[in-house]
Amino acid sequence: MQNDLVFKTGSAKRTLGWFVCLGAGGALAAMIYGIFMHPEAQTPAELWSGVVIGVFLVGLMVAGIAVQYARWSIEGENIIYRRLFRNKTIPLSELAGFGQVIVVVVVIPIVHVGLYDRKLKLIARLPVSLKDWPEAEARLAARLRYVVNDGSPALPKRRFVDTPKKKHVL
Repeated sequence: MQNDLVFKTGSAKRTLGWFVCLGAGGALAAMIYGIFMHPEAQTPAELWSGVVIGVFLVGLMVAGIAVQYARWSIEGENIIYRRLFRNKTIPLSELAGFGQVIVVVVVIPIVHVGLYDRKLKLIARLPVSLKDWPEAEARLAARLRYVVNDGSPALPKRRFVDTPKKKHVL
């Protein structure tokens, strides 16, 4: 069953992806210009380090472009996560819950959906725009339980919403 609703990366994250891509492209162009304008001043070690830095910058450019292509949808009993080079199919039968993950860059919130198995292990983190979050939450809530993190990103204490919190006894 094909779903017409596709959840994409938010505009803030796509803009950040373009900044990374164009910034890395500008740095790569400047490095190539510097090497070709003054080839006599370059030692072999500097040329090899330029090659390594160039490969790294090309990787950053690909990562910036890959952000533009990240999208997912719920099709039948599967979540189809489409990326730049490959797609991932996540069966809903393997999942037990989902949660909202918000990362704030400067003052711009970037929203993701965390998908968890029955042992509350993170299976996937899918991007979603802030305006599409209510619709994504409604579609996932119809099939999965909500997961909250009472801990921190470094020391997570995840639990299902319907599971009571543990009380500390002194």
